[in-house]
Amino acid sequence: MRTTVYPREANRSAVLAQLLSGKEFERQNLVGETGLSRATVFRVIDEIMSANLAREGEIVVRTGPGRHATTVRFNAEAALVCGVDLGGTNCRIVVADAMGNSLIRGRFATPRDSSAAELGSWIARHVHSLVAKTASGSELGAVAIGVPGAVSGDRRRVVGSHNLGQILGEDFIREVTAALGVPTRIENDSNLALLGELRYGELAEDQTTVLFALGTGLGSAVSLDGGILAGETGLLGEFGRLPVPGSSLRLRDLLSGAGLLATARARGYVLDSAREIFDHPENFGDLESEIHAGLRHLVSIIALAYEPRTVLFTGGFSESLAREVFSATAAAVEEAVGVRATLRHADLEDSAGLLGALAASLEVLYGSLGVTVEHLPLIHIDQTRVVESLHACPLGA
Repeated sequence: MRTTVYPREANRSAVLAQLLSGKEFERQNLVGETGLSRATVFRVIDEIMSANLAREGEIVVRTGPGRHATTVRFNAEAALVCGVDLGGTNCRIVVADAMGNSLIRGRFATPRDSSAAELGSWIARHVHSLVAKTASGSELGAVAIGVPGAVSGDRRRVVGSHNLGQILGEDFIREVTAALGVPTRIENDSNLALLGELRYGELAEDQTTVLFALGTGLGSAVSLDGGILAGETGLLGEFGRLPVPGSSLRLRDLLSGAGLLATARARGYVLDSAREIFDHPENFGDLESEIHAGLRHLVSIIALAYEPRTVLFTGGFSESLAREVFSATAAAVEEAVGVRATLRHADLEDSAGLLGALAASLEVLYGSLGVTVEHLPLIHIDQTRVVESLHACPLGA
């Protein structure tokens, strides 16, 4: 997203930010909201209406002196956006209008045996197919994709992926971006899950929060002052690589579905899913105790690194962790390192990643329309509307 360079761009950005909040405004009211002159606001409105980004609304009938006026509102049908949550097992996709109202969504089994180029083309085909089924007539304007791996700071390379190795390097990103043909943002899926919680959950954006995505793999994301940390190499937060103290295992071998399943089988246990370990811990020796110890170690590390107020858990594996486990872990960490944090499941649960991808795609679209960085926080989205529309929109074939 661009920063402000010229006053004309800043004026356009300020007006767009108000309209993107979803309200209808009289032009004169926009003068007060933006602090711009009447002539400037009226000129900007004419420009964005000529670009089909805004439409006339209701007629405002005046009882006293003065002419009747019409309101103006942002045109939600100006473009479509798409959020993609690519997982090692499934890929979820949602297509929404320019206000974040979900129109159609899909869930597909990830083709794990595909090459990087084949996987990129596969995602693009599903995206374009869902767009065609919206029957809105609007064109796709932006896409954001959350991937199960570490992404470099310039978002051109996937530098680590334990569960979907073919996305490593530049080929996957290059192929999917070219096949989609619109501005596309590639992000680590944990970062997008935390973005979803920040935009549409109950988190206060000014508090430090750590999110752990415990699913097929182990991912994490950190939010400071409303911004999500990102390192140059993309490896920031890859705590699953850390060794378990006194063991040859890594944290991801105990705190992820695929890792724990492989660990249990390597010890000779016969099971179909990691969930069985939590349902019948007596059948698996000390494995449950090792999981809890690994969790305490993981939370202790991030407690000292970031002093978070809240630690969120999302992903299918995290559903096996009860509130009592979180409470005991928080107490043990406080006693060990002196940092107290609240551990709990994420507000948006399994929807966080997809909602984060949707939020990122909207940011990409708004940037392409002319909204600058300083005006982005002025867009006040109806969080409930966005979340409810995702859950209510039809599932495409």
